Amino acid sequence: MQNTPHARAVLFVFETLTSAGHTVISANTDERADPQIFAQSETGELAFYFVRADAAEPAPAEAERFRDLAARHKVAAFYAPVTLDPAPLCPGFRAL
Repeated sequence: MQNTPHARAVLFVFETLTSAGHTVISANTDERADPQIFAQSETGELAFYFVRADAAEPAPAEAERFRDLAARHKVAAFYAPVTLDPAPLCPGFRAL
């Protein structure tokens, strides 16, 4: 497993989702792979999570590409920004 800032951010979102009752179907710590996380909520909603560490909003083209991927799979799409310092924090998931 990688120990990059991005990998730490993905693992933090993984833990956040599972502690909220979601079932994580898959998680990928490779920043070049999409989605980073595929999960199902307690209500059954399937979603892709686009995780980025210490980054601002994704570029419009990047967000559009991710929305298109989610639409093809008929799942929701969320952006999960994570700051790592001083401690990991995700201020919330934003629908894309």
